[in-house]
Amino acid sequence: MTGLLTIKVGGAAGAHEAALRRLVAEADPSAVLVHGGGHEIGDLSRRMGLEAIFNDGRRVTDAATLEIAVAVLAGLVNTRLVAQLGAWGRGAVGVTGVDGALARVTPADPAWGAVGDMQSADAGILASLLVSGLTPVVAPIAALADGTLVNVNADEMAGAIAAARGGTLLLLTDVDGVQRDGTTLPKLTDAEAEGMLAGGGASAGMRPKLRAALVAARAGCAVRIVDGRDAETVSAALRGEPSGTEILATAEART
Repeated sequence: MTGLLTIKVGGAAGAHEAALRRLVAEADPSAVLVHGGGHEIGDLSRRMGLEAIFNDGRRVTDAATLEIAVAVLAGLVNTRLVAQLGAWGRGAVGVTGVDGALARVTPADPAWGAVGDMQSADAGILASLLVSGLTPVVAPIAALADGTLVNVNADEMAGAIAAARGGTLLLLTDVDGVQRDGTTLPKLTDAEAEGMLAGGGASAGMRPKLRAALVAARAGCAVRIVDGRDAETVSAALRGEPSGTEILATAEART
Protein backbone atom coordinates (compact mmCIF):
# COMPACT_ATOMS: atom_id res chain seq x y z
CA MET A 1 0.00 0.00 0.00
CA THR A 2 1.20 3.47 -0.87
CA GLY A 3 1.37 6.22 1.77
CA LEU A 4 -1.76 7.78 3.20
CA LEU A 5 -5.06 5.93 3.02
CA THR A 6 -8.55 7.17 2.12
CA ILE A 7 -11.43 4.68 2.22
CA LYS A 8 -15.00 5.09 1.00
CA VAL A 9 -17.41 2.90 2.98
CA GLY A 10 -21.15 2.44 2.96
CA GLY A 11 -23.37 4.08 5.50
CA ALA A 12 -24.82 0.96 7.14
CA ALA A 13 -22.35 -0.02 9.86
CA GLY A 14 -23.97 -3.41 10.41
CA ALA A 15 -24.43 -4.36 6.76
CA HIS A 16 -20.84 -5.52 6.26
CA GLU A 17 -19.72 -5.64 9.86
CA ALA A 18 -16.93 -8.18 9.36
CA ALA A 19 -15.30 -6.05 6.65
CA LEU A 20 -15.67 -2.88 8.70
CA ARG A 21 -14.12 -4.58 11.71
CA ARG A 22 -11.21 -5.60 9.49
CA LEU A 23 -10.76 -1.99 8.43
CA VAL A 24 -10.69 -0.88 12.06
CA ALA A 25 -8.18 -3.57 13.01
CA GLU A 26 -5.85 -3.39 10.00
CA ALA A 27 -6.12 0.01 8.34
CA ASP A 28 -3.10 2.27 8.66
CA PRO A 29 -3.31 5.02 11.33
CA SER A 30 -3.40 7.52 8.45
CA ALA A 31 -6.79 6.22 7.32
CA VAL A 32 -9.65 8.63 6.62
CA LEU A 33 -13.12 7.14 6.16
CA VAL A 34 -15.67 8.77 3.88
CA HIS A 35 -19.14 7.25 4.14
CA GLY A 36 -22.28 7.12 2.09
CA GLY A 37 -25.80 6.55 3.31
CA GLY A 38 -28.02 6.35 0.27
CA HIS A 39 -30.09 3.43 1.55
CA GLU A 40 -30.76 5.21 4.84
CA ILE A 41 -31.77 8.41 3.02
CA GLY A 42 -34.06 6.34 0.80
CA ASP A 43 -35.64 4.56 3.77
CA LEU A 44 -36.41 7.79 5.63
CA SER A 45 -37.59 9.49 2.43
CA ARG A 46 -40.09 6.70 1.82
CA ARG A 47 -41.32 6.95 5.42
CA MET A 48 -41.82 10.67 4.78
CA GLY A 49 -43.74 9.96 1.58
CA LEU A 50 -40.97 11.11 -0.79
CA GLU A 51 -39.99 9.15 -3.88
CA ALA A 52 -36.25 8.78 -4.62
CA ILE A 53 -35.18 9.91 -8.09
CA PHE A 54 -31.71 9.28 -9.57
CA ASN A 55 -29.95 10.81 -12.55
CA ASP A 56 -26.60 9.42 -13.82
CA GLY A 57 -26.00 7.65 -10.51
CA ARG A 58 -26.69 10.72 -8.37
CA ARG A 59 -29.67 11.33 -6.11
CA VAL A 60 -31.87 14.22 -7.22
CA THR A 61 -32.08 16.37 -4.08
CA ASP A 62 -35.00 18.74 -3.69
CA ALA A 63 -35.40 20.94 -0.59
CA ALA A 64 -37.19 18.27 1.45
CA THR A 65 -34.71 15.56 0.46
CA LEU A 66 -31.79 17.84 1.35
CA GLU A 67 -33.10 18.17 4.90
CA ILE A 68 -33.33 14.40 5.14
CA ALA A 69 -29.86 13.94 3.64
CA VAL A 70 -28.25 16.35 6.11
CA ALA A 71 -30.05 14.77 9.06
CA VAL A 72 -29.18 11.23 8.00
CA LEU A 73 -25.62 11.71 6.72
CA ALA A 74 -24.25 14.34 9.10
CA GLY A 75 -26.32 13.04 11.99
CA LEU A 76 -27.45 9.44 12.26
CA VAL A 77 -25.03 7.65 9.92
CA ASN A 78 -21.93 9.63 10.83
CA THR A 79 -22.51 9.40 14.58
CA ARG A 80 -23.33 5.70 14.36
CA LEU A 81 -20.09 4.94 12.52
CA VAL A 82 -18.02 7.02 14.95
CA ALA A 83 -19.63 5.16 17.85
CA GLN A 84 -18.99 1.80 16.21
CA LEU A 85 -15.32 2.57 15.58
CA GLY A 86 -14.96 3.69 19.19
CA ALA A 87 -16.55 0.49 20.45
CA TRP A 88 -14.00 -1.47 18.43
CA GLY A 89 -11.08 0.47 19.88
CA ARG A 90 -10.42 3.13 17.24
CA GLY A 91 -10.96 6.72 18.37
CA ALA A 92 -12.80 8.68 15.71
CA VAL A 93 -14.33 12.10 15.07
CA GLY A 94 -17.15 12.85 12.67
CA VAL A 95 -16.90 15.78 10.27
CA THR A 96 -18.68 16.93 7.13
CA GLY A 97 -17.34 18.61 4.05
CA VAL A 98 -18.38 21.90 5.65
CA ASP A 99 -15.97 21.56 8.58
CA GLY A 100 -12.69 23.34 8.06
CA ALA A 101 -13.78 24.09 4.47
CA LEU A 102 -12.83 20.49 3.70
CA ALA A 103 -14.91 20.22 0.52
CA ARG A 104 -14.79 22.89 -2.15
CA VAL A 105 -17.84 22.53 -4.35
CA THR A 106 -19.77 24.31 -7.07
CA PRO A 107 -23.46 23.87 -7.89
CA ALA A 108 -24.16 20.79 -9.97
CA ASP A 109 -26.54 20.82 -12.91
CA PRO A 110 -29.94 22.08 -11.65
CA ALA A 111 -31.42 18.77 -12.82
CA TRP A 112 -29.94 17.25 -9.65
CA GLY A 113 -31.31 19.88 -7.29
CA ALA A 114 -29.31 20.81 -4.18
CA VAL A 115 -26.22 18.85 -5.20
CA GLY A 116 -22.62 20.02 -5.30
CA ASP A 117 -19.85 19.06 -7.70
CA MET A 118 -16.55 18.42 -5.96
CA GLN A 119 -13.80 20.74 -7.21
CA SER A 120 -11.08 20.04 -4.64
CA ALA A 121 -10.52 19.27 -0.99
CA ASP A 122 -8.51 21.00 1.73
CA ALA A 123 -7.35 18.15 3.94
CA GLY A 124 -5.95 20.38 6.69
CA ILE A 125 -8.65 19.50 9.22
CA LEU A 126 -8.10 15.79 8.52
CA ALA A 127 -4.36 16.10 9.12
CA SER A 128 -5.02 17.86 12.44
CA LEU A 129 -7.31 15.08 13.63
CA LEU A 130 -4.89 12.37 12.55
CA VAL A 131 -2.02 14.05 14.41
CA SER A 132 -4.23 13.85 17.50
CA GLY A 133 -4.60 10.08 17.00
CA LEU A 134 -8.20 10.27 15.80
CA THR A 135 -9.70 8.75 12.66
CA PRO A 136 -11.77 11.26 10.67
CA VAL A 137 -15.14 9.95 9.51
CA VAL A 138 -16.42 12.23 6.77
CA ALA A 139 -20.08 12.76 5.83
CA PRO A 140 -20.71 13.91 2.23
CA ILE A 141 -22.43 17.19 2.98
CA ALA A 142 -20.81 20.42 1.80
CA ALA A 143 -21.55 24.12 1.42
CA LEU A 144 -21.41 26.41 -1.60
CA ALA A 145 -19.50 29.68 -1.45
CA ASP A 146 -22.61 31.47 -0.13
CA GLY A 147 -23.08 28.93 2.66
CA THR A 148 -25.90 26.98 1.04
CA LEU A 149 -25.80 23.32 2.05
CA VAL A 150 -25.63 20.70 -0.69
CA ASN A 151 -25.56 16.94 -0.96
CA VAL A 152 -22.37 15.51 -2.49
CA ASN A 153 -21.77 12.06 -3.88
CA ALA A 154 -19.65 10.20 -1.30
CA ASP A 155 -17.47 8.47 -3.89
CA GLU A 156 -16.62 11.78 -5.51
CA MET A 157 -15.85 13.38 -2.15
CA ALA A 158 -13.53 10.46 -1.34
CA GLY A 159 -11.80 10.86 -4.70
CA ALA A 160 -11.14 14.55 -4.11
CA ILE A 161 -9.89 13.95 -0.57
CA ALA A 162 -7.54 11.22 -1.78
CA ALA A 163 -6.27 13.50 -4.55
CA ALA A 164 -5.52 16.19 -1.94
CA ARG A 165 -3.79 13.76 0.43
CA GLY A 166 -2.03 11.43 -1.99
CA GLY A 167 -1.42 7.76 -1.21
CA THR A 168 -4.13 5.14 -1.72
CA LEU A 169 -7.86 5.29 -2.36
CA LEU A 170 -10.05 2.25 -1.69
CA LEU A 171 -13.63 2.47 -2.93
CA LEU A 172 -15.66 -0.28 -1.27
CA THR A 173 -18.76 -1.42 -3.12
CA ASP A 174 -21.28 -4.28 -3.35
CA VAL A 175 -19.71 -6.09 -6.33
CA ASP A 176 -16.35 -7.72 -6.97
CA GLY A 177 -15.07 -4.69 -8.90
CA VAL A 178 -15.65 -3.11 -12.28
CA GLN A 179 -17.29 -5.65 -14.55
CA ARG A 180 -17.54 -6.12 -18.29
CA ASP A 181 -19.83 -8.81 -19.69
CA GLY A 182 -20.11 -10.35 -16.24
CA THR A 183 -16.35 -10.59 -15.72
CA THR A 184 -14.49 -8.55 -13.11
CA LEU A 185 -11.65 -6.56 -14.66
CA PRO A 186 -8.41 -6.76 -12.62
CA LYS A 187 -7.13 -3.50 -14.16
CA LEU A 188 -8.69 -0.56 -15.94
CA THR A 189 -6.81 2.31 -17.53
CA ASP A 190 -8.08 5.85 -17.30
CA ALA A 191 -8.83 5.80 -21.03
CA GLU A 192 -10.86 2.59 -20.64
CA ALA A 193 -12.73 4.07 -17.67
CA GLU A 194 -13.52 7.21 -19.68
CA GLY A 195 -14.78 4.98 -22.47
CA MET A 196 -17.10 3.12 -20.12
CA LEU A 197 -18.48 6.40 -18.80
CA ALA A 198 -18.98 7.86 -22.27
CA GLY A 199 -20.35 4.72 -23.84
CA GLY A 200 -22.72 3.65 -21.08
CA GLY A 201 -20.69 0.58 -20.16
CA ALA A 202 -20.75 1.50 -16.45
CA SER A 203 -23.89 0.95 -14.39
CA ALA A 204 -25.48 3.89 -12.60
CA GLY A 205 -23.93 3.04 -9.24
CA MET A 206 -20.47 2.47 -10.72
CA ARG A 207 -20.37 5.76 -12.61
CA PRO A 208 -19.54 8.03 -9.63
CA LYS A 209 -16.98 5.48 -8.45
CA LEU A 210 -15.20 5.62 -11.80
CA ARG A 211 -15.29 9.42 -11.79
CA ALA A 212 -13.81 9.45 -8.27
CA ALA A 213 -11.20 6.85 -9.21
CA LEU A 214 -10.09 8.92 -12.20
CA VAL A 215 -9.64 12.07 -10.09
CA ALA A 216 -7.50 10.22 -7.55
CA ALA A 217 -5.50 8.15 -10.05
CA ARG A 218 -4.67 11.20 -12.13
CA ALA A 219 -3.45 12.91 -8.97
CA GLY A 220 -0.97 10.05 -8.52
CA CYS A 221 -2.91 7.87 -6.07
CA ALA A 222 -3.07 4.09 -6.10
CA VAL A 223 -6.76 3.29 -6.59
CA ARG A 224 -8.79 0.12 -6.21
CA ILE A 225 -12.53 -0.55 -6.40
CA VAL A 226 -13.14 -3.62 -4.23
CA ASP A 227 -15.92 -5.71 -2.71
CA GLY A 228 -16.63 -4.27 0.73
CA ARG A 229 -18.81 -7.22 1.67
CA ASP A 230 -15.92 -9.63 2.02
CA ALA A 231 -13.50 -9.24 4.92
CA GLU A 232 -10.69 -11.18 3.26
CA THR A 233 -10.92 -9.05 0.13
CA VAL A 234 -10.75 -5.92 2.26
CA SER A 235 -7.70 -7.28 4.09
CA ALA A 236 -5.96 -8.04 0.80
CA ALA A 237 -6.65 -4.52 -0.44
CA LEU A 238 -5.29 -3.04 2.80
CA ARG A 239 -2.09 -5.04 2.28
CA GLY A 240 -1.81 -3.69 -1.26
CA GLU A 241 -2.42 -7.10 -2.81
CA PRO A 242 -4.34 -7.58 -6.07
CA SER A 243 -8.08 -7.40 -5.40
CA GLY A 244 -11.08 -5.93 -7.14
CA THR A 245 -10.23 -3.56 -9.98
CA GLU A 246 -7.16 -1.36 -10.02
CA ILE A 247 -7.58 1.98 -11.83
CA LEU A 248 -4.45 3.13 -13.59
CA ALA A 249 -3.67 6.56 -14.99
CA THR A 250 -1.07 7.10 -17.67
CA ALA A 251 1.84 9.37 -16.89
CA GLU A 252 0.48 11.89 -19.41
CA ALA A 253 -2.89 12.00 -17.61
CA ARG A 254 -1.46 12.58 -14.15
CA THR A 255 -1.74 16.12 -12.84
